[in-house]
Amino acid sequence: MRVLVGYAQYTDRLSYYDDWLDAFIQAPQFDVLGVNVADPAAGDKLQRQLREVDAVVLLHSTNGDTTGYIEPHIEALAGRAVPLLTFVGNEVSLPGSRIADKRQLFAALKPEFVATQLLIESGRFLFSDVATRDVVAIPHALNPSVFRPGRAAGARRLDIGARAVRYLPHLGDDDRNRLMQWFATNGAARGLQVDISDQRLNREGWAGHLNDCRGTVSTEAGTWFLERDDATVNAIRDYVLSTRKGFVLRNDSALRNLGHKMPWWLKSIARRVMRRGPVRHEALVNEQLDYTDIFERFFADRARPLHHGKCISSRHFDAAGTKTCQIMFRGRFNDILKEDEHYLALDPDFSNIDAVLAAFNDPSRRQGIADAAFELVSTQHTYRQRVQQVYDLLAEAA
Repeated sequence: MRVLVGYAQYTDRLSYYDDWLDAFIQAPQFDVLGVNVADPAAGDKLQRQLREVDAVVLLHSTNGDTTGYIEPHIEALAGRAVPLLTFVGNEVSLPGSRIADKRQLFAALKPEFVATQLLIESGRFLFSDVATRDVVAIPHALNPSVFRPGRAAGARRLDIGARAVRYLPHLGDDDRNRLMQWFATNGAARGLQVDISDQRLNREGWAGHLNDCRGTVSTEAGTWFLERDDATVNAIRDYVLSTRKGFVLRNDSALRNLGHKMPWWLKSIARRVMRRGPVRHEALVNEQLDYTDIFERFFADRARPLHHGKCISSRHFDAAGTKTCQIMFRGRFNDILKEDEHYLALDPDFSNIDAVLAAFNDPSRRQGIADAAFELVSTQHTYRQRVQQVYDLLAEAA
């Protein structure tokens, strides 16, 4: 099957962007015509290739952080004569990256399939009315050519390592921040060599870091609070910006795409300048917010909704692929990972931390967890298997 695969190439710090693109290019069942929609010259290429393909796939990068890269191509894609499947990146409401924008995009594109990372009931809650055929659950997976065990546990330098951007208070969920902070603060006193940072790495750097760690810490990705209209995050945003003096460059400013195209070193300089200067960036303002204040104002009196945005992430598969033992708060993880079989399950109040660390410090128990997770994901949850799922859907639709 000849397929047009649309992607947006603007960062090398989200390894699953690279993994998904590689998986389609390498899939024997697809003849891939790739289009980088972030390329200003992509329009003519896309229109020409739409006449030559049997189906279209839009990867997470086309809408994850912004829909700005794909929007110039809506008319061409909407006029296609073949089925289209679009993945969804960042299925949470974030300042400047709204669920409503993605819903509006999909309503215009009329995709046959929307592929959600979430539990299927949550994905259908968000997108069933903008998919012409169905919402399908296709979570991330393992890229075994990159995330593989390169070192035995005894040869790894660190006990616990992690690289993850802190969750914003806008999510109403502080679990990942609390977990990483606990190990960063208390790990050394518990005899652990710990290296935890919010500075993300490129794909090769992340795989190398995991192979230097006997364990890592994480939680389910996302948030309990899921909304189609972004009402809460919009209210938080208005509140935050109303309390800040001076000029704040908004996340959805027209300059955002320019920031995406900056090399990583230049972004780092810009962050330092705009963190304290007279012109500040909304993203940096948000990083300095008091989580408790935001939670008490906007979430404290709310019950957890029926449909939530908690899910397994690419990072869980990456760790499993490198045989890095995961310590995580209990969760469903899309009903893929099982507690105390594929990861060491920690209570959210840390009440069983002594038992978890005792298990982790037992080399046999730790290796058993890592081996079980590796066996599961390497045999049942690879990107090759996910791409086959996409092929089956598109072949039937075509």
